[in-house]
Amino acid sequence: MRTHRERVESLGRTIAAAHGMWGAGDLKEAVDAAVRLPGPAGSPDALDHLGRACVDAAARVSEVWLAVAGVGSGELPEAWTGRVGETAAEVVRASAEDLDRMGSAYQQAGRRLLELCDVLDRARARHDAARGPLFHASALLADLTTWEGLPDPTSWDDDRMHEAKAAAREGIAAMLDAAQQAEEAGHRAAAELNRLAAGAEAARLRARGLSAADRLTLTGTTALGDLNRILGPEDAARAGRALDRLGPADRQRMDRLLADSGSPQERAYLLKALAAGHGVDEVAAFDRLIHDHGSDPHWLGDRLSPVRLDSAAPTAGIDHLRPVGEPGARWQQPDAAPTCVAASTVTMRAMADPVYALQLTTGGHPGDPRYDNRDAFTQRLTAEQNRVYRGSREWYQDLPLVGQDGLSDGQSRDVMNEEVGAVTGTEYRNVDLGGQDARRDVLLDVEKAVDGGRPVPVTIRGGDQGHQLMIIGHSGDKLQVYNPWGYTVWITEDDFVNNRMGSTLDQPSPMDTATSVRLPK
Repeated sequence: MRTHRERVESLGRTIAAAHGMWGAGDLKEAVDAAVRLPGPAGSPDALDHLGRACVDAAARVSEVWLAVAGVGSGELPEAWTGRVGETAAEVVRASAEDLDRMGSAYQQAGRRLLELCDVLDRARARHDAARGPLFHASALLADLTTWEGLPDPTSWDDDRMHEAKAAAREGIAAMLDAAQQAEEAGHRAAAELNRLAAGAEAARLRARGLSAADRLTLTGTTALGDLNRILGPEDAARAGRALDRLGPADRQRMDRLLADSGSPQERAYLLKALAAGHGVDEVAAFDRLIHDHGSDPHWLGDRLSPVRLDSAAPTAGIDHLRPVGEPGARWQQPDAAPTCVAASTVTMRAMADPVYALQLTTGGHPGDPRYDNRDAFTQRLTAEQNRVYRGSREWYQDLPLVGQDGLSDGQSRDVMNEEVGAVTGTEYRNVDLGGQDARRDVLLDVEKAVDGGRPVPVTIRGGDQGHQLMIIGHSGDKLQVYNPWGYTVWITEDDFVNNRMGSTLDQPSPMDTATSVRLPK
C-alpha cells in the first residue's frame, strides 16, 4: 500500500509529464485527484494532549528521583550492615538510575510528540492551502476539455493550458512538501518512541521469584560506559522465560548462582548466558570461570562484550572496537579474506552469547597466559570465521572460472539464522532494497530491530564489489554500524538512504549503496 507521500509523488509525475492538447485530459484527472486527496493523517490535538501528559509525567518522576537520589548519596540506616547493607545500597542506586531513565524517557517522548504535533499542524495547513492553485488549474482545464476528459478543439488555448499546468505544479509541489515534512516528523517520532519502549528493560525481565529490586539491579547494569547494557531488552525477555521453564532444583541452583555473584554485572552475564540457551550446568561452569573477576566490569567487558553500544550523543567517525586481552587484538576478519559475512556474524553471536564470547577470547582458560592472550584469541577467532564461511558455501562456488568468493545474501540469511537466531530465537528474512524509497521505508524496521538488541546485516555494493556490515545501534537520526574490518562507525539515516555507505569504510571505496538487509521476522 502506497504512503501518502508516494501518492502525491505519483500525481506530481503525471502532472509534470502532461504536455499540450493531448496531455490536458491526464493533467485534469491528476489535478482533480490531488484536490480530493486528504491531508497527512493524524490528529494534532491528540498529539498535543499526549505530549503534554508525557512532559508532566517527567516532572513528577523528577521529584521522586531527587528524593531517592538523596537517600543514595547519604548514609543508609546503621541497622543495614554487611551483605544486607550492600544489597540495599545497590537497590537504591539502581532505583535512582531507573527513575532517571524513566524521567528522561518521558521528557524525550513528550518533546518528540509535541514536535510531531507542530509539524503535522503546519503540514495539514500547507496541504489545504495547496488546493487553491489546484482548484484554479481545474477550472482552467474544465474549459479546455470535454466532460469525457478529452481536449476540446473548439475552446483550446495554449496559454491557458500553460497557466493551468503552472498552477498545478505549484499546488502539487506544496502538497509534496507538506507530505514530506509530515512523513519525516512521523518517522522521527516513531523511531524515538520505539527506542524508548525498547529501553524499558526492567519490565521485560519477568520471572517467578524475581522481585522488583532484582529486576532493577539486573537490567540496570552497565559494562564500560553509558547505555552499554549487558542485558538488553530481548535478552531480559528471554531470560525471564528461561527462568520460568526451569524445574525446582535447577531454579534453586540458578537463584543461588545469582545470589552469590560478586556484582550486578556478573549476575547480568549469568542471566544472559541462560537467555542464550545454556542450561544451568553450563551457566554454573561459565560462572566458575568468571567469578573471580565478577567485581571487575572492565575484565568482564573485555572478554564478554565484543562491541561497545554507547549511543549517547554519537558523532560520525571510526570508533575502533575494545581490544581483547592484550592491546591490539580486535574482532575483525583477516586482511583480504572474503569472510565479511562470517566475521560479522561470529561477532554478533558473541554479543548475544557470553559463554561463546569467553571461549573465543580465552579459550576457556581465563587468566592462563597460554590461552588468554592476543595471538591465541586472533587464531581462535579466525578459525571460527573460517568454519562458518566454509560450512556455508556451495561446492560450485569453489570451482575455477565459474566460482566466486564470499557468501550471497541468501547464505547470509541462513548463517544469521543458524549462528545468531539459534541463540536469540530470532528468524531473519532477506529484504532487497531497490532504491531510495525502499531504503527509506525499511529504516523504521531496522531501527526497531536494533533498539530491541537484534543486529541487522546490511550488504553494500559498488560495481562488482560487495561487503557485509552489521547495523547494531540507533540514536536519533544516526545508526551505529559494525564493520568486520575491526571497528564501528556512526552514519546518518541520510547516508543509508542516499548512497553514502562508503562512509562506513576507513579507506576509499566505491561501495556506497545499501542493496539488501536481513530483518527479523
